[in-house]
Amino acid sequence: MHFEENIKQASNQVLYDKGAAYQANSEALKAQKLRDGIMRKKPKGKPMSRWNKVRNKAISKRRFVVERTYGTLKRTYGLARARYISLEKVANEVNLKAIAYNLTRAANIYKDLITP
Repeated sequence: MHFEENIKQASNQVLYDKGAAYQANSEALKAQKLRDGIMRKKPKGKPMSRWNKVRNKAISKRRFVVERTYGTLKRTYGLARARYISLEKVANEVNLKAIAYNLTRAANIYKDLITP
């Protein structure tokens, strides 16, 4: 149910990790005429096919750009756990930490530009 809600706003391709590798999700993507960017799981007791290894690697090369940002937010800014209870307060916490992340990143980029 959440997967279908998440892909409503997608325009071309949806990139997801192996946790979303279900037939129903692939069919939902086909129904909305979106390219399937869901990474594949290894079959139990069998080796992963060469094609799926190549496919997963290609998807991960595009996903890592966003995933490293989430990793930094979790590791440095404490977003692994929410400090508040209501959805509105948690959303505000995430937004403020994202602003802090972006300001820090901008300062570092500016510092690198002016430093010879």
